[in-house]
Amino acid sequence: MRCSVFAAAIVVACVGAVAAQGQTYNLGRAPTEEELNPAGAAIGPDGRGLPAGSGTAAEGALLYVARGCSQCHGPTGAEGPGPHLVGERGSGNPEYDAFYEGGNWQGRGIRNFMFATQIWSWINQGMPLNQQGFLTADEVYSLTAYLLHRNGIIEEDDILDETSLPQVQMPARGAFAYTPDHPAYSEWKPRMPRTRVR
Repeated sequence: MRCSVFAAAIVVACVGAVAAQGQTYNLGRAPTEEELNPAGAAIGPDGRGLPAGSGTAAEGALLYVARGCSQCHGPTGAEGPGPHLVGERGSGNPEYDAFYEGGNWQGRGIRNFMFATQIWSWINQGMPLNQQGFLTADEVYSLTAYLLHRNGIIEEDDILDETSLPQVQMPARGAFAYTPDHPAYSEWKPRMPRTRVR
């Protein structure tokens, strides 16, 4: 008898807890679409979420100086105390590159990024340092075009916008192998690194 009374008490307590979760207590509100998908959100390889806008490398060269990028990254993007944005592509594998001088992506510019949309997202979310959100979409497209041009990936007069940016073929696009959880990766064995150089 005690067991069934105890079980009934547990059921009543659980039902009460579930019912309490359904109440809102008239506090808060449902988030808006803009709050669920903020403008500064990371952009994926397909470019979904890129805002309207456009820019060229020539416009980006002027902005690079005007917005103070050269103070951290140097006059050409290959010097300065901040990460170097222009340089040769490494292997794409940080463990492998650590054995060589300048063993991180900072010494080789943006050429190790797999997708051009990553560069756009990186500038949009984090630059200028301590002033994130200061740049307009057009300025971010222009600075992205400038860096891609300085690294020999696009031409100076190419126009980058929400349609053309995801189509840019980065040199490191094929430098990474599939991870073990990808269905196409059948060679993986336990204790193998998750990425490797092809």
